[in-house]
Amino acid sequence: MKLLLCLAVSVTACPLFVEFFPDPVDIGDKEGEFVEVRLDSSFAADSIFFSVDAKAAFAVPYPEGSRLILVHDSAFCPSKDDVACAVMAVSLPNSRESSWKLEAGTCLDSALLPTPKAGKAFQRRGETDDWVLAAATPGYANADYESGIRDCGLASVRIRQEGADSSVGRVFHVEGWLTGCPGADLRVRSQDLSAGVWYEDSIEVVESFRLELMARGSLWLHLALPDDEYPLNNVLDTLLLVEGRSPLVVSEVHHCPPEPVPEWVEVYNASRSPFPLSQLHLCGRGGTWGGALDSISPLQAILVTKDSAELRAHLGFADVRIVQAPIGYLNNTGGSLSLCLGSQVVDSVSWSKGMASCPDGFSPLAGAPENTPGFVPKAGSRAEEPFTMTLSSRVVRTKGTPLRVRVEARDDVALRLLDSAGREIWKGIAPAGSSVWIEVPVRERARKGVNYVAARLGDFEKVVGIVLRP
Repeated sequence: MKLLLCLAVSVTACPLFVEFFPDPVDIGDKEGEFVEVRLDSSFAADSIFFSVDAKAAFAVPYPEGSRLILVHDSAFCPSKDDVACAVMAVSLPNSRESSWKLEAGTCLDSALLPTPKAGKAFQRRGETDDWVLAAATPGYANADYESGIRDCGLASVRIRQEGADSSVGRVFHVEGWLTGCPGADLRVRSQDLSAGVWYEDSIEVVESFRLELMARGSLWLHLALPDDEYPLNNVLDTLLLVEGRSPLVVSEVHHCPPEPVPEWVEVYNASRSPFPLSQLHLCGRGGTWGGALDSISPLQAILVTKDSAELRAHLGFADVRIVQAPIGYLNNTGGSLSLCLGSQVVDSVSWSKGMASCPDGFSPLAGAPENTPGFVPKAGSRAEEPFTMTLSSRVVRTKGTPLRVRVEARDDVALRLLDSAGREIWKGIAPAGSSVWIEVPVRERARKGVNYVAARLGDFEKVVGIVLRP
């Protein structure tokens, strides 16, 4: 097959078909399909004409820029300064071969495409008549196939860690290599998720680089090279997990609640940093849980269910965040779930018939039955507890020594005194970074018998029983 014919003096100056995306799978064809044409600033014409399968041609004004994208709706045009868009008057065939032709001034290009594959784009290899299946890259050059592309990217990055959880922390050794260029400025941003502290720097890289980053727990790492024509290999944005200590954990599972309550899963952010819901999902169980601006806050728990209205009606209170997602069905007798941030598994849990008797739920953190939607009373060994609380005594006498509590945390912690029915009878604040003893007015406020002292930070709460005696 001869797919390329150009009548201009210079092949590279003529507009050239470089990519077709006939059959997207996650969105409708009218939203996702496109045709991409590569332009050269040394060539210009009044109009550029397109036709498919020898039908009547349609014309668009010849644009400025490096790329022209044909779309069905200008709302779906890639937002890039050097990319122009035009509305195409035809649809891309997605179940058969098709032939395309463009004409601009003295330039002519044609393409014969085989039957498409769902979710894959046809990408031109150089300036040949060879088309390969690849991921769609609307508005971007593809340095893997196109020739003459200015590209400086991250070829590979290797990471290892050493040390253990402590006040000093662990060290993440990061080693990487460049591709397509001898050197570049590399922007480095990292966040210690246990402390919520960002580190930022810019370093000059020649061929390769080595970094040593310290953190008390898991680390969020962002590496970025300057923009170029192929930006898809310019950025690394990843979560470096400490084995067995995930910043995001599945904290409660209700796999067989009573009818008509829907099944639900509780996910807890044990870190000091928000996590984007647009990247969170249960691996292999439906899509992500929110848009680009949605996140799960530090020390917050959310409930994920396929019927948020029914679950809200069952709970009867509004101060729990619920996310609706197609999570499928959970096995009553035994099963497993994995939590994914993008394609990365950050936590996994499993259960068996002996874990919890229906209709009870269970906490993977506590390893026991639990029914505390939206609250995390025990972090367990897989997540870092955000504070420590110490009581001077568990038994208080009306004429004896008063009860004192000491809380050590990097954030303010809310303190409450509760009566035997769980009603609040006093509240206070343990200041961040302070380890002083705080007096709790048990003798003045509480009744004789069992009472409770509660400390809460975010959605994490510790409740300790005390006894007031004569």
